[in-house]
Amino acid sequence: MKIIPHRLLLPILLMLPWLVFAQPRVIFDTDIDSDVDDVGALAMLLNMHNNNEIELAAIIVTSDDPYAPLCVSAICNFYGQPDIPIGFLKGQKTLKNHSRYTRQISEAFSPTLDSHEKAEDGTNLYRRILAESENSSVTIITVGHLTSLMQLLQSSPDKHSRFSGLKLAKKRVKNWYCMGGKYPSGKEANFYRPDPTSTLFCLQNWYKPILFCGWEIGNKVLTGGLRIKETLPKEHPVYQAYLHYNNFASRPSWDQLTEYLLRKESANFIEKVGDGYCEVNEIGENRWITGKKRDRKHGYIRLRNESDAEKLAAEIDALMIGDKIK
Repeated sequence: MKIIPHRLLLPILLMLPWLVFAQPRVIFDTDIDSDVDDVGALAMLLNMHNNNEIELAAIIVTSDDPYAPLCVSAICNFYGQPDIPIGFLKGQKTLKNHSRYTRQISEAFSPTLDSHEKAEDGTNLYRRILAESENSSVTIITVGHLTSLMQLLQSSPDKHSRFSGLKLAKKRVKNWYCMGGKYPSGKEANFYRPDPTSTLFCLQNWYKPILFCGWEIGNKVLTGGLRIKETLPKEHPVYQAYLHYNNFASRPSWDQLTEYLLRKESANFIEKVGDGYCEVNEIGENRWITGKKRDRKHGYIRLRNESDAEKLAAEIDALMIGDKIK
């Protein structure tokens, strides 16, 4: 048996806590405008961040609603995290406030951003965070269309990194959790609306693992109803978002389930289908093809037992509410 010299033992012991308890570093890419599950998903991530379960390194807002980044800023500020950087999809031809809640949340609470123009360019933020991260240390979570991610992959070397976006993602990203598609086949909004070209490009040019959360599993897990209404105070942005969106009539948990994959407890309810890969066409339709493909590391999730949908919904509501209610 090889004996470790005493002079080397102390540095190794000091490193152990970091090796054992290293937090996942997360970039959250959200279209927080059209549905309210994005708000619930952001609340989950902020609660996990505040409980030291993850490091929420950045939030990319892939939306054409100018109030969307302000809404994110207001929610982050409410949770005591005003310094989490927020990126926005810049250069869009038209912007319009079409959300049922982004302007209302922005006006009712206190964003540190006073305009979408003050948000960092989404591609620049993606590159900056990846460049300062360790190799294979970042988990990207996308819960909207993939325009911002495509722009990252198409980006050129810059002041942050000498690598192209493709090489930078390949080096720094460990996992991509993607809310998108229907399984085994179908047509789902994040993949086909408003930018199916970005879906096709990202899936054709991504060579790290992807785990998909499809429409069919999120549609079975309903959250944001009476548990939110009866537990959170009215002066809470999550309460207000669900009130404005549908008056607590509950919504499918597409986005929250995607983030739930960060937790080891997810294995109690969710299993991964990994024998195959997701193929998508130019209009955003997808199908699962059984059988391995050398350069694809794809999987999608399904419930272990359909009867557990309500238990899982209660678990997600609890994670949205959090242990510490402000």
